[in-house]
Formats: sequence, C-alpha cells, structure tokens
Amino acid sequence: MAQKMGLQVEKLTALYCRLSKDDPSEGESNSIVNQKRILSDYAKDHKFLNTQFYVDDGITGTSFNRPGLNAMLDDVKAGKIAVVIIKDQSRIGRDVLEVGLLKRTFEEYDVRFIAANDNLDTANGFDIMSIFRDVFNEWYVADTSKKIRAVKRSNALAGKCANRPPYGYRALNGSNQAWEIDETSAGIVREVFRRIVAGDGPFTIAKDLDRRGIETPMKYYRKLKGLPPINKDSTWVTFIISQMCENQAYIGNLTSQKTTTPSYKNKKNIKRPVEDWVIIENHHPPLIDVETFELVQKLRENRRRPTKRNDYGVLSGLLRCADCGHVLSLHGAQEGKFQYYTCSYYSNVKKHYKTACSRHGIRRDAAEAIALAKIQDAMKCVLENREAFIAQVQEITQRDSEETIKRKSSEISKLERRVAELDNIIKRLYEDNISGKVKDEFFTKFLKDYESEQSSLLSRKTSLTAEIDKLQDKAANVQSFVRLVETYGEVTELTADIARRFIDKIVVHEAIIEEDATSKTRGGRFKQKRTQEVHVFLNCVGEFKKI
Repeated sequence: MAQKMGLQVEKLTALYCRLSKDDPSEGESNSIVNQKRILSDYAKDHKFLNTQFYVDDGITGTSFNRPGLNAMLDDVKAGKIAVVIIKDQSRIGRDVLEVGLLKRTFEEYDVRFIAANDNLDTANGFDIMSIFRDVFNEWYVADTSKKIRAVKRSNALAGKCANRPPYGYRALNGSNQAWEIDETSAGIVREVFRRIVAGDGPFTIAKDLDRRGIETPMKYYRKLKGLPPINKDSTWVTFIISQMCENQAYIGNLTSQKTTTPSYKNKKNIKRPVEDWVIIENHHPPLIDVETFELVQKLRENRRRPTKRNDYGVLSGLLRCADCGHVLSLHGAQEGKFQYYTCSYYSNVKKHYKTACSRHGIRRDAAEAIALAKIQDAMKCVLENREAFIAQVQEITQRDSEETIKRKSSEISKLERRVAELDNIIKRLYEDNISGKVKDEFFTKFLKDYESEQSSLLSRKTSLTAEIDKLQDKAANVQSFVRLVETYGEVTELTADIARRFIDKIVVHEAIIEEDATSKTRGGRFKQKRTQEVHVFLNCVGEFKKI
C-alpha cells in the first residue's frame, strides 16, 4: 500500500469535466463549476493528491475528439496519470463502444477509473451496472436527438424560421420569424434573375458585380450587424449566383428540412429528397414572380455554351436533336450565315464512333427566323381571337395528355404482368432448391437476377405512375402564355430574353437531301433539294399550330 501511495504522490489525479451545449437545460447540476466542486471535494475526502483538471466545455458526449479528453489521454499514455475521476459516467461520453474503448485504455495503462456519483471504482473490480449505465447514457442521446428532430420538423411545418433571412430580405421587427423586403439588396436579386433570363451566365454576372463594387451577401450581412468584414466573403463567385437562382424564398416560399444527418453519431449533412422538404407557400412577400423563377430553373438545366469567340446564340440551350435528345451547339466564325448549330453528341464522339447520331445541322439565321415566326404567329392569334386560341390549346393539350396516359398505362399493365410472372418463377425456384432440383449456387445466381429484374420493373412502374398523376393533375396553363403575350404586345426581334420566355424547346430533325428533277446545274447535274423538319414548342402551349 505504501508503494502504491508513493506512486500516487508522483503521478497525477485527473479530474475530468465535460459540459454539452444541451446540458444547461438539465439545470445547474452539470455546470463546469459544480463538477469541479464535486470532484475537488471527492479527491480531498478520499486523499487523492496532485489533482489536475481537464475540461471540455460545450462539447457533446457523442464526440470523442475533445481537447480536454485528448490532453488527458496523452498524459495517460505518457504514464503521468494514476487516477481518473469524473462526476458520473455520462461525463466521459455517451457512446457505449467509445466509452468501452476508453475504459480499456485506462486498464491498459493501469489507471484507476472512478465515477463519483455512480459509485464506480475499478479498484473494486468489475461492476456490471456500469455497462447498463453506459447503455442508458447512449439511449438518452438517441432519445433526445429524436425529440429534437421532431421539434424542428414541427417548427418547420408551422412556418417558423430556423435561419436568418436570405439576401434580399431582412428580419421584421428584429425577429427571424417574419421577413420583409430589403430594397437595397432586393434590387441586386431582381437584376440577377433578369440577367439570367436575358442570357448572362452566373460567372459573367459575378464578375460584373465584383467590378461594380457590389457587396456580397455575407459582406452586406456583416455590415448590417456591425461585424468586421472577412476577406473570403468579399468576392462574388459563381456559386453565390447559382444558389440565389435556386432559392424558392424569392417567390415567397419558406423552404426548410432540406438536409439532415444520418444519425446522432454521424453529423455529416446529407440532402433530403425534394418530396421530404417542408415548403410553406406565401410565407413572405415575393421578389420574383413564379413564371420568371421557373423559367430560370429551366435555363439552368439547359445552360448556354459560348463559341470559341465567346459568342452566345439567342437559341443556345433550346435546340434539341430529334434522334438522341442532346442539345445543339453553336459553331462558326461570326454571326449570320457562317454560324450553324449541330448535335453536340455527334460533334463530341464522331471521331471515335462514326455511327453515333448524325449532324442535324441547321443555320443560325434559319433557326432564329423559324422561332421568331412561330412566336409571332401565336401572339397574333392571342391578340386577334383570345378565346379561340385558349380553346384550341386546351383541346390539343387534353388530347395529347390522354394519348400519353393511355400509352403509359399500357406499359404499366405489361410491367405488372411481368412482375406477377417473376413472383411465380421465384416461388418455383425456392421449391426446386428445397427439393434438390436446383443446386444452391445456381439458386443464388438465378434469385439475384430475378430479384434485380423485378426491382427494376417496380421502379419503372413507380416512375410511370407518378408521370400519369402529374398529367392528370396538369391543366393547360394557357392563361400564363396569354398574360405573357399581353405584357409584350408585339415582338419584332428575337432576343435571348424573348426566346427563353416564349420557347420551351426546338426539336431539329436531320435534313433530307434529294435531287431536284426540275432543275439542273450548268454542268448538267440535277440540283439538290434540302428539306428539314423543325418543331417549335412554346412554354405553356406546346407545339402550337396556327388556326
């Protein structure tokens, strides 16, 4: 005993304290001050000498990368510590596995471990109750995490804001629960959306805002709060513009619960599926109308690509190959007849795969003339006979929807028959395996293949069902197109803004070249006749055909 006491005099008694951010809700009993008093009194009453505190303040018990704990473990492994004393087992941590590893470390380095309020002292031998206490401590965290998630979800559904207002808004009466428009920053938001529609990309916009000395959202926020600026927040970057374009807050929606964590142990943020988001519509005044916001989303999906001379065509991103569905890219030295669009898939892979799609070339001026004419025809019909136009579009939309629904429903029926057939096959396979007709290795292989096919079929069925539901719920939004026409009145020139507001897509077919038997060249050969199908689909209307 004297030898052990001598060893204790030379080594330290570690008094470890930990307080989580969530612990203050339990009252003063877990405060660092209270823990230090309890541990000091315990060490004094039990004659433990050379005490030294190791403290972690504001750190959860599920994290075991703590400065105080790490420092204590370093001293344990260096042989400087003889005894570790804590207030109760939950202070060392709330993870059964990690706490078990810590106890094993203490045992490996011959360190005595004491939990004062739990009557745990490894000098008294194994205490089975300590295992149950560790389990309960972890259960407490899991249960608390579950309750916190439920409260956050409830607050989100009630429209309560968890974060500060986005750029363009400010807290109403100093509370984040309600937002009002901040006209200074709102003007920049409106400009960003307007320029995206007009054809500018996020990179171009960010560079221009920087050049003009416009403060970034974070720099502007810190300025309003009286906080010093941070260099990394002083530059507009593409990411800021892209985030702004996708934020539903600008149409008046409060969107929350977009991310979560795998568990209370794993704090990595993961994105939730869109259907699991909480969206409260009309939560605050909108900065952008819904039509413009949806148009920007579509443009973000079909981004315009410049030529090598940094020239953007007004129809870039809108033209599609009729065969492979890829966008048509712009080529040529200058504007006018020397510029043309071709299938991007064909252009990218033709060197390696000669059979990959085909050129689908169309001159820029021809494509723009066709698009402008289609817009003008539709606008003329609206202005001359509004009611007839609406009736025609609704009739076409309904007919197309019915045909699509019929086709998709037929496909679902075929899928269901095959799924039922696979059920019977799998059932017979089990029976043949049990009877010995099919060996285990073949059974495993066949079962995996059948189940994979069945899973793919069910996934396709779910997708088709969702598409049918969408078609059944969707009415022709022809009124939006009519309002758009009334806003512009007359269009005489095709600009990027006009093209994107009126056109959904332009489908270009491969040109057909035939000999013209009625006309010959000077050399006596028949001239070639070129024909090409081009279908223009307008927003909210579809492929409109003049009455």
